[in-house]
Amino acid sequence: MLESIHFMYDNISSKDMGIQIASSRGGLFEENFLPRRRIIEKKIANNEKPYFQRVEHEPLSFNLSFYLEDWLDDHDIRKIARWLFQPYYKPLIFDNNPNRVLYALVEGNSALLHNGLKQGYVELSIRCNSPYTYSHEFIFNNMEFRDSNMGYQIIDDINSFQQGSFLNTKVTSNGLTIDKIDNSWGALYANIKKWSEF
Repeated sequence: MLESIHFMYDNISSKDMGIQIASSRGGLFEENFLPRRRIIEKKIANNEKPYFQRVEHEPLSFNLSFYLEDWLDDHDIRKIARWLFQPYYKPLIFDNNPNRVLYALVEGNSALLHNGLKQGYVELSIRCNSPYTYSHEFIFNNMEFRDSNMGYQIIDDINSFQQGSFLNTKVTSNGLTIDKIDNSWGALYANIKKWSEF
């Protein structure tokens, strides 16, 4: 993430805002490898070994620094602040891994560090809505099913329960059709007289 130069937040690119990711520290990048997790256990009196109950994962959070070069006036800074100061989680995508989507929100303190000549960088704390990243949503329109896509053929006959059964289902020239299903108690169990026959 931090080796990226640009990012996109709320579908607006950092290139359009005139900023790029920078690191105020030299050396290697430090990133979260796995989400933070907490083990929840129950301790019983006179027992040294606690009982495991569950694991809770904390949402991903990290610091993000970006460089501002030659901003013209306070209007530019306010525009960037309005862009980043969102009321709800928005998609955050880094240019080095565009298939990975984080839903993020600025949290905690932020700082603008500059030299007085309208050059500097901003440090933010970013918090995501979950410990996971997501892929983009893909919508397939007018998806066609062909005979070559079928892995097996449905045969309209009576099979045993182990082989599976297709009740109220018929194969027609239009494809697979479902007959009207009557799920009333009387229709399903009309011939059963005793509970033991279930």
